[in-house]
Amino acid sequence: MEISFESFYQKQLVPHLRELETQRKSLAMLLWFAIFIGVVGFAVSVCYLGNFHEFSLDNHTKDDFLISLGVLVAWSVIAALFYKYVYQLKLQTLRSKFKKTVISDIVGFIDSGLGYHEHKLISKEEFEGSKLFPLPVHEYYGEDYLLGKEGEVSYKISEIHAQYTMKDHRGRKAFHTIFKGLFYVADVHQPFGCETVILPDAGPKLFSKFKEAIRTWQVFSNEVVTFDNQDFTKKFVVYSDSPEQTKKILNDNLIQRITSFKEKTGHKIFVSFVGNKVCVAISLNVDLFEPPVFGTMLNYDLIYQNYKYLRLVTGIVNDLEL
Repeated sequence: MEISFESFYQKQLVPHLRELETQRKSLAMLLWFAIFIGVVGFAVSVCYLGNFHEFSLDNHTKDDFLISLGVLVAWSVIAALFYKYVYQLKLQTLRSKFKKTVISDIVGFIDSGLGYHEHKLISKEEFEGSKLFPLPVHEYYGEDYLLGKEGEVSYKISEIHAQYTMKDHRGRKAFHTIFKGLFYVADVHQPFGCETVILPDAGPKLFSKFKEAIRTWQVFSNEVVTFDNQDFTKKFVVYSDSPEQTKKILNDNLIQRITSFKEKTGHKIFVSFVGNKVCVAISLNVDLFEPPVFGTMLNYDLIYQNYKYLRLVTGIVNDLEL
């Protein structure tokens, strides 16, 4: 008999979460203590600058100013060192334990054949090769890599954050997010014979401010393919270098499955068929697979959210009948 996730949570995950909750509370207390010390340091600095009474520059002496400046600099350095060498190290330890126990166990519960590597990610070359995001990627990072197989189809998943850098007339850089969320690549072994890119209906608008960069890419010079399914066309726009072949791939059945998958996710999704790869990008504004610092670990809804998204992406092969 198949065990429910709630039962699995109570029997398998709660013992881990209780242990991690003790560490989380210690980390939270440490952070609150550091904030308190920082506030005290700032108050002392202000008092010296105000010569301990009226907060007026007319009443402060040179020594008061130097002491005030020294306190501010000292606490700034202490805060930076504390954050880097104490808080961040303890947070990384908590994150690693959370992923190695809780997330790893959830992955095994979904499919014991799945491989999970917390520090790996889908390569930048595969991300760009999907043709889903027609912008040069200048900053690229991610984690939580999953490797699985369903029948003859092998697939990989990871969290990805890709950014594009723009410069103003003074040479100052500004980073713009191209994509942040879960990225999925499936190898179906047989080439599709065309390049098909399916974007949210707002997809071209998302890239409108990057027109200069887009001109160096070819995807939007491909032809827009129209379909009779009104529900699909309201949600997506399709580009292809071979509309005839694309219509063979995107038959009524697959169109309905993609539409249903979009409704199932509740987020913007991007799909492409390039070479022998099917790529699916699910845009998210939340950080998955991360432990809370100020909220309790023993939060079923938080843990279930991680399970829900893992179940969603690992089920793409079946949802789209790849």
